[in-house]
Amino acid sequence: MLDLSTLNPAQREAVLTTEGPLLVLAGAGSGKTRVLTYRIAHLVQDLGVAPWSILAVTFTNKAAKEMRSRLGGILGADMRGMWINTFHSMCVRMLRADAQLLGYSKDFTIYDADDSKRLVKDIMAELGYDTKRFPDAGVRSRISAAKNDLKLPGDMPSSDPYSKCVAAVYKAMQARLKRSNAMDFDDLLLNTYLLLRDNPQIAQAYGQRFRYILVDEYQDTNHLQYLLAGLLAGGRKNICVVGDDDQSIYRFRGATIENILSFESEYQNARVIRLEQNYRSTGNILEAANAVIRNNRGRKGKNLW
Repeated sequence: MLDLSTLNPAQREAVLTTEGPLLVLAGAGSGKTRVLTYRIAHLVQDLGVAPWSILAVTFTNKAAKEMRSRLGGILGADMRGMWINTFHSMCVRMLRADAQLLGYSKDFTIYDADDSKRLVKDIMAELGYDTKRFPDAGVRSRISAAKNDLKLPGDMPSSDPYSKCVAAVYKAMQARLKRSNAMDFDDLLLNTYLLLRDNPQIAQAYGQRFRYILVDEYQDTNHLQYLLAGLLAGGRKNICVVGDDDQSIYRFRGATIENILSFESEYQNARVIRLEQNYRSTGNILEAANAVIRNNRGRKGKNLW
């Protein structure tokens, strides 16, 4: 049996609550990575869950590496086959398996930010758009936001010159990427969602494989990532999301705090556990922090101590 004696009561409750939807509101310095690690280890070591039926999604390669390292120290070879990925690397794995259903080959190229920047500039020059009047950085940003909001080129408004420019460049960009058998970072998310949405048998296969889904930093998910998590959770709804409604910092990238705020209405019978015991700061600092964040609008509420 996994030794849980080092966990505080709230952490232990989060680890042992394995069935059904769970929202863990984890304050700063409250040991959320420890909880995620121990929860996965408990599933495998104590409950006999097959490691390949667990999917853990984080936001950075560093966080994924840290989680793999910690789990390796507890489970060793017992974690073989487990998916511990960022959203983007998870999508790459899925697309490499079934990209042909979207009109790509499995060896598609992934464009980085510089590649995308050059592509947009080339297209704007080809279409005759003046980048002084329509800055290419702004156009790229609008296209990225559209993709992460699940808007395809045909869904774009064209009621003014700038919107017409964005819509035209977006349409040409997707056509050029397809011809080059390439996707940019936003396409990885968008195309994976379209793959799962339009091919129910594939979504069902992943739903049957991944019995337990864990999503870290849920406050920083955007609309598309939220939809992807929901599709993968499928009928089981064994989804555990961990986040802090007071630490959302990626709104400029499309992150929406509403994903946390609406979790209980989206998933019926969801449990909410608050990790409020802080291990990094003194009482005076936490009292000051609580006084500040208490004024935040749109939060579930917690009190760090």
